[in-house]
Amino acid sequence: MTTLVIGGSGMLGSAIVRQLNGAGADVRVFDRIAYPDPRIETRISDVLDAVALESAIAGVETVIHTVAAVSQTTRPIPMMYAINVGATESVIAACQRQGVGRLIYTSSIDVVFDGTDITDGDESLPYPAHHLDYYGTTKMLAERAVIAANGVSGLATCSLRVGALYGENDHNRFPVVLQPVFDTGIYTRLGDGTAKHGFAFVDNCAYAHLLAAQQLTLDSAIAGECYFINDHPPVNFFDFFLPYLDALAVAYQVRSTPYGVVKALARVTQFMANRRPIPADSIPASGGLSRYAVEATCRDFWFNHRKATRDLGYAPLFDQSVAFDRTLAWLRTWIAARAENS
Repeated sequence: MTTLVIGGSGMLGSAIVRQLNGAGADVRVFDRIAYPDPRIETRISDVLDAVALESAIAGVETVIHTVAAVSQTTRPIPMMYAINVGATESVIAACQRQGVGRLIYTSSIDVVFDGTDITDGDESLPYPAHHLDYYGTTKMLAERAVIAANGVSGLATCSLRVGALYGENDHNRFPVVLQPVFDTGIYTRLGDGTAKHGFAFVDNCAYAHLLAAQQLTLDSAIAGECYFINDHPPVNFFDFFLPYLDALAVAYQVRSTPYGVVKALARVTQFMANRRPIPADSIPASGGLSRYAVEATCRDFWFNHRKATRDLGYAPLFDQSVAFDRTLAWLRTWIAARAENS
C-alpha cells in the first residue's frame, strides 16, 4: 500500500512517516521541504498548488492530510482559509478523481471549543455557533468537507482530532512557552492552577493515524467518523512544563496572574491586534495574549479517547516516562542549537 503524507516533513507528519516506514509501508511525502531521510520520496511543493498536489496523489491508495495554518487571530484571514479549507477541498477532489481509497484528515480539538469548559469531552459535542479564533472555524469547515466526502467516488474518509501536541520537532509549543523563561527567568502562570488541559505525545497521535490507515474502508466502523486522539491524564497547562524546566536545571520564578486580569488584558491586546493591517498573502503569527490562549489554559479543556479505543483499537503506544525522556532529549538539542546560533 502506498501512502501519501501531506505535510510529512512537519512535527506530526514526520512521526507518521517514521511509523509507516517502520511498518513496511511505501511512503510518499508532500511538503514544502524535503523529508530528512533521502530514502523517502518527497514531492516538494505547496498545498495551494492544486496541480502538484494532484500529481502527488496519483497512484497512491491512502492519503493522510496533516497540513494546517495556525493562528489565534479572530479575523477571517483569506490565506488561512485557502490553506485549511481550500487546500483540503482540493485534496478531496483529487482523491476522488484519482481513485484513492482512503483519506485520513488531521483535525483539531478546537473544532468544538468556544471558550466554555470541556471536561472529559467526547464526540457527542456539537460544533459551536462561534469559535474563539478563525483557526477553529476553518478546521471545522475542512472537517465537515472531509466527512461529507465519505462514500463519494469510492473514497472512505475519517477525521482524527488532535491537540496540544508535544514531543520531538516541536517548534510551536515548547519554544513559545520556554523562550520567555530563558530570557527573563520568569515563568508566568495564568489563572488559579485548577483547570485541566489534555496534552498528547506526537508519536501516540501518529500511531492513531497508522491504525486509521490500516483499517479505513467504506464498510468499516470508522468510515465517516471523527475521533479525539489523546493519551495521558490531563494536568494544568502550566504545571505540565515545570518538570522539563527542572530537568533542564533552568532557574525560574513562578508568577501567577488571576483569570479576570488576563481576560481583560486579552480583550485589549486582541482589539489592538485586530486593528493592524494584514497583507492578503500572510497569516498573523500565534503567540502573545489572546482570548483563545486565556480560555484554553484557564478552563478545563480535555477529552477522552474511548471512541478511538472502541473503533480503532487505539491505546497510547508510548507511556508518559518515554514521552518525557524523548521530549527532554529533543529539548536539549533545541537549546544547544539555540545557543550555537545566538
